Amino acid sequence: MNQHQDAFNYFSATFDGTIVHHGQAGYDDIREVWNAAGRDVTPALVVRPADAHAVAHAVRFAAGIGLPLAVRSGGHSPAAFGTVQDGLVIDLTALKAINIDPDTRRVRVEPGLTWGEVAAALHEHGLAITAGDVATVGVGGLTQGGGIGWFVRRYGLAIDRLRSAQLVTATGDLLTVSDTEHPEVFWALRGAGANLGVITALEFESHPAGMVYGGLLAFDASDPAEGARLMTTFARLAHEAPEALTTQGLFMAAPPAPFVPPHLVGKTLFAVASVYSGDLAWGDAVLAPFRAMGTVGFDLTGPMPYPAIFQLTADAAQRGFRHAIRSGFLNALDDHAAQQLAAEVQLMQPGQIVQLRPLGGEMARVPNHATAFSHRTARFLLMVSQAVPEAGLDALAWSITNRMFAPFEAQVTGLYGNFASGQDIDPARTAFTSAHRERIARVKTQLDPHNVFARNVNIRPQVAEPVTA
Repeated sequence: MNQHQDAFNYFSATFDGTIVHHGQAGYDDIREVWNAAGRDVTPALVVRPADAHAVAHAVRFAAGIGLPLAVRSGGHSPAAFGTVQDGLVIDLTALKAINIDPDTRRVRVEPGLTWGEVAAALHEHGLAITAGDVATVGVGGLTQGGGIGWFVRRYGLAIDRLRSAQLVTATGDLLTVSDTEHPEVFWALRGAGANLGVITALEFESHPAGMVYGGLLAFDASDPAEGARLMTTFARLAHEAPEALTTQGLFMAAPPAPFVPPHLVGKTLFAVASVYSGDLAWGDAVLAPFRAMGTVGFDLTGPMPYPAIFQLTADAAQRGFRHAIRSGFLNALDDHAAQQLAAEVQLMQPGQIVQLRPLGGEMARVPNHATAFSHRTARFLLMVSQAVPEAGLDALAWSITNRMFAPFEAQVTGLYGNFASGQDIDPARTAFTSAHRERIARVKTQLDPHNVFARNVNIRPQVAEPVTA
């Protein structure tokens, strides 16, 4: 920073917000991200802008002196995209305004809000936005990558409810984008937005929610054959269920919790997490086929306010752990792969989880060309994760994750950009189809020709072919 001291002094004197640089009090707290592997990364400074104009000022400063730039909303990126070595981090957590019009169901939010905060505010009006399944995930980051959540089968992705956005570009300009204003930018923003700039406001059309029927239902999966049967049966039932039901199938170790029978503690469970947003009177019947999958170990399902569902994923919100994550979309669940996985999870480690999300419904009905999100017709999203408390266990964590993911490796049809991790090489090639990559690259070249916004599932700007005589 010394060679740019004059520029930094001017920026510091004119910036509206908080600036914390490396070595200053509070630095370690403000640079923290969800994946503690991000602690290995030491940005030169972290800024917390007060408004969109301050965001633009920070972008112009970083771009002007060639400082690497990262943008952070909730900081939940498995790849720790929300931090950058020796660069500038724009932390958006001070941007938390929300404006709700119950009559039109339009909701304007700023990107520093979390999905838990948005859900709580909307619940007062009997509304919700299909997005996020962990309360602490940031609005801005999740939306840009698509947004798969608890209403995905009934209401689609978060980007399918997005009606407009405000974007700060690499030159510090503020654009409002929608289907009628800069429509090509709006197209690319819905799936690849982190490549284009910093989103400082989003307008959604919310949908009815209020009370839902859901919770957690679990079975003993300590026998490999039974575990495989439970997984494949769940996958079939989930796609046969009404679209108002969104589920996740989970292999997990039974915790020593009050609701877990003593004989199950420490054993491998197959659990079904669910949200049914239809008529509550039908909730029990809709989940009945899942209860009939086997002998129920415990059943925590029933009517609840939608925001209460985030209690199921509270452990996933904890910070301080290093995460080894592999994920991918699947068009089918292979029986043999399920058998291999069920055998692998018999000795589940603390912090280990396998998650299978059945998709389809409204997500699949939106044409693939309508937004930059490339994997609408995928039937499942598989994620395998191992969390560990210290760097010395990283190699073990990745070994466990890769071993559990291996049976499905050849069947993966693409990557969910929001789940990209440190071991995904060139993630843009699997997160986007070639046609989508080319179209996004054209928008990227227009808005960010020098790739200022590179800490993401990055699509580089197009390079002009040299002209020969």
